Amino acid sequence: MNEYLTWEFLGNFAGVVVAVTILIQFLKLPLDKVWKVPTRFFVYGISLVLLVAVEYFTKGIVVDQIPLLLINAVLVTISAMGAYELTFKKLEEK
Repeated sequence: MNEYLTWEFLGNFAGVVVAVTILIQFLKLPLDKVWKVPTRFFVYGISLVLLVAVEYFTKGIVVDQIPLLLINAVLVTISAMGAYELTFKKLEEK
């Protein structure tokens, strides 16, 4: 396996949730030291940016897809935050 992430992998639900979860874990601590942004909004922003990037690089931006991207970003946000609760939060509590 020579490729870690591809646009096709990020184009499916599980792929984008994994990528968002990893990005949030990497960026959350430095962000909290500089600004106090609510995590939920930060996760939504990262989800939306990643979904727009995937759409742009795979199909090109179509104006009709923007409402779906906004809704899908909510689904990715909820799933990524749930994945965090299931995995990383237990490690932090120990």
